[in-house]
Amino acid sequence: MLDKFLIKYASPTLGKIKTGSLFKVSKNTKINLEYYMKYYNSLLNNFDLYLEIIYSCDKYSLIYIYNKEMLINDIKNKNINNFLRTYGYRGDFTDDYISFLKERFCTLKKTPHEIGIFLGYPLDDVKCFIKYGGKNFKLLGCWKVYDDVENCSNKFKEFKNYRDEFTYLYENNYSLKDLIKKKI
Repeated sequence: MLDKFLIKYASPTLGKIKTGSLFKVSKNTKINLEYYMKYYNSLLNNFDLYLEIIYSCDKYSLIYIYNKEMLINDIKNKNINNFLRTYGYRGDFTDDYISFLKERFCTLKKTPHEIGIFLGYPLDDVKCFIKYGGKNFKLLGCWKVYDDVENCSNKFKEFKNYRDEFTYLYENNYSLKDLIKKKI
């Protein structure tokens, strides 16, 4: 049921070239989200990929899919860790950081700007987005780019290629599991 959402919004994460992705599932879909979260986690955890409902309101649930190893490496980065600590993040495990991220969503009632770290955005771009209030960026793609435009532009192209390839193969009867196996 969520295959199409995962392919459309999370192909780079499924292909292990991006730390994480987010997508919304409308409450109007009438699907048993808890069941599907368990199902997809049982399928994806073997590939070090995890899904979490990061926020829920009366209209939608926000799903976070992440590559655990990549997230661990990002959080271990001293500069990233120091940045997250300024927002109150603490702990030794990714679960600690994800739990606090969920709290931030609930407290703020909107997306916390540091979410970019959990999605694999460059730290400088996350900081500049906050500093400039989302303005004065040099490139708009999967995120607002303030630094290293060429590198980010290349990443955006790579992300699009993954999504296009995953979409094509899925439409030609590859299962989600086969797509992930093919890319890792």
